[in-house]
Amino acid sequence: MAGDSLTTQDAPLFDASQFKLQDDGSFRISIRGMAAMAGVDHAGIVRSLKSAGDEKALPCARSLLAQGFCPGDVTGWGETGGIPEEAAPFILEHYAFTAAAPSQQARAVLLAFSRVGINAYLKDKLGVRPQPEAPAPVALPVEIMLTSLERVADLMDRFGGLDERDQLLFRDITRNTILRAAGTVALLPASPDQEEMALSDAWLEVTGSPLPRSKYRAVGTLLANHYREEHDGEEPPKRTQFVDGTPRKVNSYKRGWLLKTVQAIWERVRDN
Repeated sequence: MAGDSLTTQDAPLFDASQFKLQDDGSFRISIRGMAAMAGVDHAGIVRSLKSAGDEKALPCARSLLAQGFCPGDVTGWGETGGIPEEAAPFILEHYAFTAAAPSQQARAVLLAFSRVGINAYLKDKLGVRPQPEAPAPVALPVEIMLTSLERVADLMDRFGGLDERDQLLFRDITRNTILRAAGTVALLPASPDQEEMALSDAWLEVTGSPLPRSKYRAVGTLLANHYREEHDGEEPPKRTQFVDGTPRKVNSYKRGWLLKTVQAIWERVRDN
């Protein structure tokens, strides 16, 4: 069964300098950081936020005001430390579904954090790890996860439905969330090391550089060979993933094993 890992080959990369972690563990997001998440020009977000105090506020600002954000706060987010993380989902919803030119990236990011929440999503994307002495993070209640999934599903249905890529991802997220609600915890990954991870993300984490497209097949073959050697000739497990716009069966590896093996491959290639 596919895990809940939301990393994909084409997941957006964020500039960590645009996301400020606060003392309470929440994030403040710069205008440029918000634009990067939504896949839009930052000047448009500036205009929208600045209009919050106007009689005819722009649609994005109106959606924020409808959620209870203060016009004075919204207009000043660009100068007062950034956009609070709790406002980010509503900005993404606007650019994903109601903007004149809806953004596929905003839609993808919105779907990606629908399971875990914006805070956990940003910490994962930005590589923020809890301090050793910090208490273990509390899992998001199942009721909140299901409500979030229902909200995203309703939005998708209102604005064109789920395409095939969305269906694959949403199917796995929903299935695992329902299993949690049913108490079937044993069927879910026991730790982050047991979650699935994309090869491109593992390579980036180990080497600090993206895996060149021209090298992807060769590295994938090396990984498969390593897996067979360590598992008595057993073939790597498969999962469905979009490749060049087409759903295909690809090899699926757990995060812990994949990072360890990519590290070994990288050290061998680098030293030659």
